[in-house]
Amino acid sequence: MYQIKIDKINALVEVTLQGVLRTEEAQAYAADYGKALRSLYGRKVRILADLRGFSIASEEATELLRELDATSAEMGVIRIAELVQSDLAALQANRIAREAGIGDRLKIFKDAAAARAWLLAP
Repeated sequence: MYQIKIDKINALVEVTLQGVLRTEEAQAYAADYGKALRSLYGRKVRILADLRGFSIASEEATELLRELDATSAEMGVIRIAELVQSDLAALQANRIAREAGIGDRLKIFKDAAAARAWLLAP
């Protein structure tokens, strides 16, 4: 399951991923994510991705995140905060971001308030 919210005032896209995404759902998510980024075209976009309930253990999930991270870089995203629940998930998220070429824009958090503060800081 996934949910995407757009905060047009702050140019912030909030994403929540839960469980395991089936192929059809992953494709729908990728399309909706791209649509959300395009709705903020020309702005300094920030992403808050809540991955605490998402299983990124599968190769398919890893590839999806890698592709979306690369899309983020192409669409003007300046900061990405990812919320994770474990140190292992943090290591996976960092590796995926490096492979997608966005390691310099990504920061991993376990606390949602800290993630939001970092994203919206000048």
